[in-house]
Amino acid sequence: MSRTRRIARVLGVVLAVVAIGTAGCRGGGSPRTGDLAPDFVLPDLDGNVHKLSNHRGKPVLVNLWATWCPPCIAEIPLLDEIVREYGPQGLVVLGIAGDDDARNVQDFVTKHAPRFKVLLDPGGTVGTLYGITGYPESFLVDRDGKLVTKFIGPVPSESGRLAQPVASVLAQSLAGSD
Repeated sequence: MSRTRRIARVLGVVLAVVAIGTAGCRGGGSPRTGDLAPDFVLPDLDGNVHKLSNHRGKPVLVNLWATWCPPCIAEIPLLDEIVREYGPQGLVVLGIAGDDDARNVQDFVTKHAPRFKVLLDPGGTVGTLYGITGYPESFLVDRDGKLVTKFIGPVPSESGRLAQPVASVLAQSLAGSD
């Protein structure tokens, strides 16, 4: 067998192995708009367990953050404003703290008193599941459990208020939750 044929055969085998090994894989690992949001089960600071799918029927803003992250801390007042404005209309806001030490999260919550439910994810499992690239990142999930949009970095705002395009997306999600 000629050298060229051997190289072609080896290359063919390598390509076949790569194709088989990557079948079904999706780049980025992050859910896409319209996908069912990955479900998770996490405790809150009181030890109560929360499951994303238990909120079906209501839109949910899932915010992944950490106490050591300056943009996350700066985003807290905006998230509180979202809870004040959209919570009475049915929006649920879940803040998933990726800190390794629950005491740090408890101290932070005691000091800052966020208006949203804070869940603990010390291993960063949900961040991995959602394919985040850093903190903060947020995911708006509709009443059917499907991803509507993703915000990389803080939720967009203008002069401390929710940016109009974001407000429009939230309003559309809430309109569908009746």
